[in-house]
Amino acid sequence: MCLVVLAIVALAVPATSTAAAVHRRPTKPTFIIQDATLYSFNLTKSKTFLNTTLRVTISARNPNPRAGIEYDTLGIYAAYRDQQVTNFADLVHGYLGPKKVVTWAPALMTGDGEDVPVTRAQARAVGRDLRAGLVVMNVTVNGRMRWKVGSRRSKKYYLAAYCPAYLRASEGKSGGVGGGVKYQLDQGCSVTLSP
Repeated sequence: MCLVVLAIVALAVPATSTAAAVHRRPTKPTFIIQDATLYSFNLTKSKTFLNTTLRVTISARNPNPRAGIEYDTLGIYAAYRDQQVTNFADLVHGYLGPKKVVTWAPALMTGDGEDVPVTRAQARAVGRDLRAGLVVMNVTVNGRMRWKVGSRRSKKYYLAAYCPAYLRASEGKSGGVGGGVKYQLDQGCSVTLSP
């Protein structure tokens, strides 16, 4: 009889702690943009369209010692002055174990050969930034995720990671960037979760 009670307690304690770990909502993942290679950031001759191509290396780390993270969907895009300037690219998603890191290196580009239309004010801003030698792109990762401890899963959360990429442009050139310039960034990202 004592052995049966002891066995029940031995099985109940890990199950209770597993449920509590999922219920408490573990620490959110951290994202770092490691580097970016800017292949093109050019205005068309009419200065009404912008062409952008870059490759970024970005990593996600699960800081939790016991809870894994399941990424159900993940995608990434780049924006310039609050306007999306590349297509939304899918990232490989799946399970990320406790204390593990995953790294992606997607190519982000203006979609299907179509340049992005820009206003005159944005075109002037592109010219100013290129002449100043600094372009700030905002790389955004978003998708759905949940924590997993053992066989238990939390509810899904919407994840958004905002990663500023400060890219030096050829000083004095207002036409654009071309040829592929790689920048080491190692810049942390701001991560938000919402139900």
